[in-house]
Amino acid sequence: MAVDRDPEQVETGVIHALVDFSGKDVLEIGCGDGRLTRRYAGPAASVLAIDPDEDAIASARADTPEPLQSIVTFQVADVTQLDLPRSTYDVVLVSWSL
Repeated sequence: MAVDRDPEQVETGVIHALVDFSGKDVLEIGCGDGRLTRRYAGPAASVLAIDPDEDAIASARADTPEPLQSIVTFQVADVTQLDLPRSTYDVVLVSWSL
């Protein structure tokens, strides 16, 4: 049985109240199946969404609507192993990753 997380979109509303994603480059650590990514990515300039779970990333890619595919890159990765230059991202989200 699938779990419907945040059906009332409270989490989504709080994130949008705290962060303006418009034109921002975003790094999302622990994106899982992209559920949250799809809820904020629309106004962003770019999104790199990473997760170490290959199956979750495959699901995220498959479920991403066409308009977001040019904005969002889903990557199988462990953030501790990535070599990201400083000041590359305007916003970093960490969800379900601690």
